[in-house]
Amino acid sequence: MKKITPDATDQVKANSDDEPRKIFHVGADVGTEEALANASEILSSALQIAYRCAEDPGSTRSPVIMGLAQLIENAQSLMDAVLERNFPVETPRQ
Repeated sequence: MKKITPDATDQVKANSDDEPRKIFHVGADVGTEEALANASEILSSALQIAYRCAEDPGSTRSPVIMGLAQLIENAQSLMDAVLERNFPVETPRQ
C-alpha cells in the first residue's frame, strides 16, 4: 500500500537548508504591535475554549484544563503588558 503522507525525515531532507518546512508563515510586513495584538486575540480565544472544556460536567480532566487556562491567562497578561507600551513607528519591509 502506498503511503499518502511522507516521512518526517523525508520532509527535512527535501529542504535545502535542513530546516523543517513552515506551514504557518508571518509576513515580513507584519509589524510588532500588529503581531502582538493578533497573538493576544488568539490567546483570548484559547482561554474561552479552555473554560468551556473545563466546565463540561462529564470531564475528568477539568483540573488539567483549568491549569491550562491559568497558563493562557498568564501569557495573556504578558501580552497585554507589552501592548500597553509605546512602539516606535515601523516601516514595512520591502
